[in-house]
Amino acid sequence: MNKKQFAILSAGNVLQKDEGIALYATKYLETNYSFNPSVDIIHGGIEGMNVLNILVRYEEVFVLDLIGVDDDAGSLYNLPMAKFRSLGANESADETNVLECLNMLERRGETLPEVSLLAIVPGNMDKEIGLSPALHHSFEAYMLMLIKTLEGKGITCDPIDEKKTLDSVIDSFKK
Repeated sequence: MNKKQFAILSAGNVLQKDEGIALYATKYLETNYSFNPSVDIIHGGIEGMNVLNILVRYEEVFVLDLIGVDDDAGSLYNLPMAKFRSLGANESADETNVLECLNMLERRGETLPEVSLLAIVPGNMDKEIGLSPALHHSFEAYMLMLIKTLEGKGITCDPIDEKKTLDSVIDSFKK
């Protein structure tokens, strides 16, 4: 099977405040940038075998998610696969899902994609659409980290002329 080169996979739930940041990030990227070579953007809510099917189709996957570490809300982490896999199952259910799928692929003798986790520490997980002030404030840095990571892989990230704001992206999930 010929694998596609790059995918960005977001995990999360917009109904739980900061849990939605990865979904907001992929929607923001999708509406505000074009990529060359192309990058497939896969929005969250992906579980189990669907994650496995995504991982086998790509050479490289960038996972956007929260990370449950003891750090300030809004702190950013860019973890390569080796570090990401060493985290174990204590950090996030979404991360565990990806880790379990990577382990399954490895047990089956399949070639693993290169996986990076681009994560942010949450501040508020209340049942509400939106972001805590800490994550709203850190969003631009989160996007910059992702764009710099993509550019480091030789992907050109060209902003479109009329960019949508983070607030308009969040509002689109309220409808």
